[in-house]
Amino acid sequence: MEKQNTITRKISIGLIIGLIILVTAVAFAVTSRNETIQPQRSPEEPSAALETNKDLSKAILNVSDMSCSGCIATIKGSLEGIQGIKDILVDLGSGKVEVYYDQALLADPAPIASAITAAGYPAKVLKTVSAEEIRKENNLAASKANVYIASVSGYDISRADFDVEMKVAKQRLQKSYGDELTNPNATALNDRLKAQVASILIDEGILLREIDRAGYKVDEKTMNTELEGYIRESGKTEKEFEKSVLDAGYKYDYFKKKFEAGLLINRYVDEKVLADAKDSNDRRRIFASWFNNSRGLTEVVYYDKDIEKAIKNQSASSNCCASR
Repeated sequence: MEKQNTITRKISIGLIIGLIILVTAVAFAVTSRNETIQPQRSPEEPSAALETNKDLSKAILNVSDMSCSGCIATIKGSLEGIQGIKDILVDLGSGKVEVYYDQALLADPAPIASAITAAGYPAKVLKTVSAEEIRKENNLAASKANVYIASVSGYDISRADFDVEMKVAKQRLQKSYGDELTNPNATALNDRLKAQVASILIDEGILLREIDRAGYKVDEKTMNTELEGYIRESGKTEKEFEKSVLDAGYKYDYFKKKFEAGLLINRYVDEKVLADAKDSNDRRRIFASWFNNSRGLTEVVYYDKDIEKAIKNQSASSNCCASR
């Protein structure tokens, strides 16, 4: 019997031509986070002064058991006594902590991991970045920002995709709320929208990166068959369907690209991640564990610093700390 949970059965027409990357797999991740604790980042950024410090190095640590702003405060407090530390950035969503330090004063980052671990958050140094490498990173980000907004462990997130989704999202909001987005006081609303769209694209990137690493593929014939079935289920002719995609603000080639990404994600998650799941709760639990592990092993590098700031501020404002 044909599987009932293919993409043509799972995703409504409104979703597939909306933010099309919100496939079932990503929806599981969002549901899981809402049911537990939302990911959060510390809103601070390295200052320009830090970036020009010739002795400035950076340690990137994997840190367990972080959940919200209270955890950030505890981690930062645990490092107050270590000489040479200049700034601390905490990304709760990925379980990463970046510590900028003066290598002339702190030759080895091992005491950083020890202090965070002693505070109740098991920490391990993943890698260190020298001052020269930091300068190269900043130059690379500036040069790539015109084409990409971020990189997910080498998987670049297209600025063109981001611009398309932002344009469509703004059009929808304007239909509902008039010209609020063009109001000079709507900066916060624009930043929230920017953060939401970029976060979704990054989540998609994490999923596609994991699927690519696994070597999983869906052949072109299957892709075409699923798309044809999806169009039939919409009750429209092919031309009518293409027009509905254009009316929603998308070019048809872009729609097809995102449809194929959604199909690939759904097939992989169904066949490889959730194959042994017993019910919907089990599916959410298994997927959340797999996705969070994948996210924890992923390094996100932002080329667009405005988008990075919007995501950090959005995440930080949406959480409060539960007592440990």
